[in-house]
Amino acid sequence: MRRRGALAALGALCLLGALPLAAPVEAAWTQDQSSATTVTTVSAPTTPTSATCVPASVIIVGLQNFKLTWSSTLPLANQRVDITKNGTTARDTGQIQLASQNGGVYTYTATYDTAKLLSLLNLTDLLGGTYAISIQTGYPGTSWYATPRSFTLNVILLGLGSSCT
Repeated sequence: MRRRGALAALGALCLLGALPLAAPVEAAWTQDQSSATTVTTVSAPTTPTSATCVPASVIIVGLQNFKLTWSSTLPLANQRVDITKNGTTARDTGQIQLASQNGGVYTYTATYDTAKLLSLLNLTDLLGGTYAISIQTGYPGTSWYATPRSFTLNVILLGLGSSCT
């Protein structure tokens, strides 16, 4: 008896599977007008590569400067450096210089001496502290920026033993 009930249930399931649940519908859309446009491609911003941050110190004066170097496939107009200390961020493009170009890859440098660093952040001294440095590449005129290449500049005892990691 159980066997017949199971066979009947199996037969009913097979019939249900053979029945279509929804009938296919054919649809079409036409437009009697057409237009033409030109599409321009642009390079997407990418995270800067081969980036370095090197501080230079002088024994009596302390931190003399730090130099950033990086590579990007986008031209100078698409580069910027953000420097942050104590929640204040300064954006800078004025220190960035094109060092070389090779096969569509640009190499840039930016050197910040203590006077420039202090003026960017409206600080009065460089007795020490931590600065967040971000090299950013973006598409001009938009807020479209790639993930930055970031460094931490640690200035210790008037710059003696400063490091950038």
